[in-house]
Amino acid sequence: MSNDLQDLQTITQANYQKAQTSMQSVQLEESRLRALLAELTDKENTGRVMMASDSALQRTGADENWMRWIARSRRILNMQLANVLVRKETAFRELQAHFGKADVMEKLLEDQIQTQRAQRQTRLVTSILELELSCGRSGR
Repeated sequence: MSNDLQDLQTITQANYQKAQTSMQSVQLEESRLRALLAELTDKENTGRVMMASDSALQRTGADENWMRWIARSRRILNMQLANVLVRKETAFRELQAHFGKADVMEKLLEDQIQTQRAQRQTRLVTSILELELSCGRSGR
């Protein structure tokens, strides 16, 4: 019985670690996209300053092309971020479920160990008492 629970705990712990790894990869992807969005905002701000001071860029329409490129890039990154956030929510729910299972298995294994320890102690006390009784009868 003990080995069965230990094997089950090993499997449960492996599933929990797999869920943690999955969550970490999603979080890394989220961080990467947020960094790209921040970088795009910096580029947008730098570009606006440059566009405002250069009338040649305004006359050729480069400022409008720049702003369209910024808007399109931001829209793409935001859509990718939205998809990652959906995956993050799913990964978080899976992580919670696997954590709960791992926690329950750990408690079950601890309970089993405590029960086995108590049973061993009871058997030991019983055998000591029987030994004393048998030695006590023989000695009289």
